[in-house]
Amino acid sequence: MTVKKVKPEMTATPQAEAVSQVADKVASFAQTTVDQAQAAFEKVSELAHGNVQLMDAAANAYKNRVTDIQLKAMEFAQLNVNSGFAFARKFLALRDPSEALTLQQTFLKDHAETLQRQASELNELTVALARESLKPVQESVSKSVATFSKAVAA
Repeated sequence: MTVKKVKPEMTATPQAEAVSQVADKVASFAQTTVDQAQAAFEKVSELAHGNVQLMDAAANAYKNRVTDIQLKAMEFAQLNVNSGFAFARKFLALRDPSEALTLQQTFLKDHAETLQRQASELNELTVALARESLKPVQESVSKSVATFSKAVAA
């Protein structure tokens, strides 16, 4: 018995061609889906990296200003303690008890003015801390709004 070899182009039926076309379309669709998923992931990854950089910039600004505030507070504490010691030395050196009230009033007046100036300086540093810590976030939000506005307008 001899077996007849059939040429491949002769075996293709319309059904086989339809199956082949469907398979090609499914493969093309799958490839497109993978390409779109990769593009979406790359966008998300880019946003994530941008957010990390944004938070790093904000954290660095915060850290620097907090350090300034801490150093200034320590400076004020040292000045205030030294002022108290100076007052105590003057008070103990008094020979006339009537001068004690005048000395104490002068010290309290001067100390209140000093505390007010110190509070003002700390307030300025705190405002700078807030402004500089939020600056990277504000810039990012402004950039995002501008990008979004362009996308909506297009």
